[in-house]
Amino acid sequence: MENKTLKQSLMSLQNRLARHRVMQVAVAGALLAAVVTQPAVAAPDKVVVYQAFQSIQYLPLYVAIDKGFFAQNGLDVQKVTAGSGAQGVAAVIGGHADFSLQDPMTAALANLKGATLINVANVVAGVPVWVIAPPDSTLKTQADLAGKTVSAALPPSTSTYLLERLIKQEKLADVNLNTVQIGTELAPVSAGRAAAAVLYEPQVDQGIASGYKIVYAFPKAYPGGYAFSTLDTLASTIKEKPAMVSAFVKSIAEAEALIQQSPETAKAVAVAEFPTLDKKVVETAVDRLISQKIYAATPDISEQAFRNALDLQEYIGNIKPGSITYGNAVDDTFAKASAK
Repeated sequence: MENKTLKQSLMSLQNRLARHRVMQVAVAGALLAAVVTQPAVAAPDKVVVYQAFQSIQYLPLYVAIDKGFFAQNGLDVQKVTAGSGAQGVAAVIGGHADFSLQDPMTAALANLKGATLINVANVVAGVPVWVIAPPDSTLKTQADLAGKTVSAALPPSTSTYLLERLIKQEKLADVNLNTVQIGTELAPVSAGRAAAAVLYEPQVDQGIASGYKIVYAFPKAYPGGYAFSTLDTLASTIKEKPAMVSAFVKSIAEAEALIQQSPETAKAVAVAEFPTLDKKVVETAVDRLISQKIYAATPDISEQAFRNALDLQEYIGNIKPGSITYGNAVDDTFAKASAK
């Protein structure tokens, strides 16, 4: 009797174990099915953007990176400093970069040599160039530059080209240019070898912090805007990766909107990007660039802004009139779509 009871108990235990194993297999199968059917999270697209220089004028790009707009739009963006606009454009042509940021005319000049670069987003939409003079200077307007020496960046530099055109248009006699490496334009003035300097930010506000005064402001000469620095990519990239280009331009649009909505946020990013510069100088420079509409409010590249930039290159003889047009150099569809 005891053997029968023991045998029944063992059989009951075996049945329970068998049912437990069946349940384990069923649960494991369900879990595996759930994992298999779970949609995979797409890896972000890796994107490389070459900038001509590390420049406070390029703040929209830095804000897009710092505030995570690229990441939110599915992009993993690497920023590389080329050292010049031409080198940035060359990186795109050579397949080392997806985008480059510099004067759109640099891309236009490359296209005249057979490249197929298209400008897709505006970053610097005004002319960030000023002529400044020391506090004890008698210079008050551009007319006072006649007969003086002005420090300017070594060509090719838009600031120098703008000054040269101003001199010709205003018929300013005997203006001499002391050309130096870009970013060192104040040195000849400080040394007494030049009466004024034409330069960009943050050098402008570095000078003003030392008592310098503005003699002439180029932003006021272009109320219709000026495509000073844009993002370009290859025509083949637009055709093969339109979603990536769209996400990139959308991220720039979000950064540009944030700069306009929150100058304090913009200044914080700029201070972090330029830690060796005086914080007050950086903040004042950003305020000036916002108030004088230098930062693009949207990535839209207007035909007028592009024409203003093209006019300068045609004026100095770098581009033959008619060889470059808005239609063959700009694709504004991504910028317009980002505003919707």
